[in-house]
Amino acid sequence: MNTHRHVTAGKLFVAMTLLAMLFPFSARDVAAELPVAEIKHEGPVDFQKEILPILRRNCLACHNATDAESDLVLETPQAILEGGSEGPSVVAGNSGESLMFTLAMHANDPVMPPEDNDVGAKNLTPEQLGLIKLWIDQGPNGKVSQVRGPTQWQPLPATINPVYALAVSPHGKYVAAGRANQIFIYNSATKSLATRLTDPALLEQGIYKNPGVAHLDIVQSLAFSPDGQWLASGGYRTVKLWQRPVNPQLGKLEGLEGEPQSLAVSPDGKWAAVGEANGKVKLFDLATYKVAKTLTGHSGPVTAVAFSSNSASLATGSQDKTFRVFNVADGKEIGNVETQAPVNAVAFVL
Repeated sequence: MNTHRHVTAGKLFVAMTLLAMLFPFSARDVAAELPVAEIKHEGPVDFQKEILPILRRNCLACHNATDAESDLVLETPQAILEGGSEGPSVVAGNSGESLMFTLAMHANDPVMPPEDNDVGAKNLTPEQLGLIKLWIDQGPNGKVSQVRGPTQWQPLPATINPVYALAVSPHGKYVAAGRANQIFIYNSATKSLATRLTDPALLEQGIYKNPGVAHLDIVQSLAFSPDGQWLASGGYRTVKLWQRPVNPQLGKLEGLEGEPQSLAVSPDGKWAAVGEANGKVKLFDLATYKVAKTLTGHSGPVTAVAFSSNSASLATGSQDKTFRVFNVADGKEIGNVETQAPVNAVAFVL
């Protein structure tokens, strides 16, 4: 009885060994193959609506145009048909010979997606595999159109204030700075804020309530025109042109005694000097537009006036063949020089 058992067991072992040699499949090869559902579908499978969402969730993290492992891109039917370094990923009308399908159902190695992948891709469900199989068997057709809804803009957080763009006007008087989605214009001499630009259309949209907003998104570039009258600003898909106001009247300089012959504004924007035909120079305070001081010394029309770069001194030239320098703070003459001809222009040289 025991001998019979040993003989039977021996025969069984030999039989199993022969089967293993004739049919060299491992247990994993059979058991790991994923089931495929039979899909009933009216009409052709829509790649963009039905197949692409499956690939986005499980495949495109590694097979996209930017990061194409094995040179395989699965974003469009055309790219799928072209395949990668292993050849075409699908055979039109034959899912059983298409690597994209057989690897996804784990019928061939390497299975896709790989186990323990670091992008969170999961094995496809029977329904997903059935839909891909049907799409391939129908002929892997379709297209991907970029259909997007309107952009829903939100206000930028108040804490975001990067300066990505700067521009200096040709004459050097102004500096434009793009700070977040705002544009600040500074007086370069006084280092003070001259103004902020506002696009009224942005306020009308209701996204922002307060003036001072120039773009919906961060200002990326700025440039002045050669004459300094225009400023171009660039943001998200938008370029805007800003024009300096033409002849904006901020106030009147009243109190002149004679016909004005020359005019200059101090770099710090505080003073205006007007040379008169009677030889006097009126110094106006631009905060009030009133005469602050009257400078005297010339005996002929004052045909030239100019401030120093620090706005502390004023040079004047006259038809009396002299030029003079005055201290702006107290209006006193610092010095004068006689010339051989009338003076029509004066300037400070640094």
